[in-house]
Amino acid sequence: MTIRVVTDSTSDLPAHLAEEMGITVVPCNVMFGDDSYRDGVDLKPDEFFQKLGSSQRLPTTSQPSVADFEAVYRQLLDEGHEIVSVHCSQKLSGTYNSAIQAKAEAGESAPITVIDSQMASIGLGLLTLQAARAAQTALDHRETGEKVRAALPLTGCILALDTLEYLQKGGRIGKAQAFAGSLLKVKPLLTLQDGEVHPLERPRSLERATRRLAELAREQAPLRQLAVIHSTESERSTELKRSLSDLLPEDQIIETRFGPALGVYVGPRAFGVAFTKEG
Repeated sequence: MTIRVVTDSTSDLPAHLAEEMGITVVPCNVMFGDDSYRDGVDLKPDEFFQKLGSSQRLPTTSQPSVADFEAVYRQLLDEGHEIVSVHCSQKLSGTYNSAIQAKAEAGESAPITVIDSQMASIGLGLLTLQAARAAQTALDHRETGEKVRAALPLTGCILALDTLEYLQKGGRIGKAQAFAGSLLKVKPLLTLQDGEVHPLERPRSLERATRRLAELAREQAPLRQLAVIHSTESERSTELKRSLSDLLPEDQIIETRFGPALGVYVGPRAFGVAFTKEG
């Protein structure tokens, strides 16, 4: 018996890490008009952000279906695995509910634990990696799930956006609505608390936002995991990674990119950090 970990594509995990850790990523869907794409399968970040810049209408997203999860769960169960399925905050997406329904369809005795990460993007990704590592030594899916839940309050994600336009139009702005009416030219810093977006600070430039992200991450030390992420400007991630190398060695800091499913809401020129504190 082995324990396999499942997540969804809003985790923004680098593909090589997911493969290395044996993590199954179920893609969300992104729609440009009548054209539907599977996040990370039919549509990669470069193509997505190019289409986003040229599209007259904002694309939309949808969670994986119950049937999508059922197919993944059935294959893993048939191979003799137990499952821990870690997903985007249910306050931001219906993905968790799809996974819960798929678990119910598998039957009460199916060895599946489904977890609401209360996170999105690489914050979810770090919790998924935590699950994969815990699965290597845990007795069963329940013990793995307990270890992941213990890491929830230790995990954080802070994002810097060039604009709130995409988050607001996409209906995911949450508590950050407090920033939306500002006439100031600011680059909002946002965080995820209790599964939804909250406002943090309003630096006046992306350069200042980069410095503040590094300062805020450093305040969380000591760290067990650390990641940097960007949408269209890789130099932001590189700069952040370099500035945070006093917290963890650079080769242990994950560098990744917003995929299409979250790119719809964060837009171009977004970047951020996520971390898991030592418990």
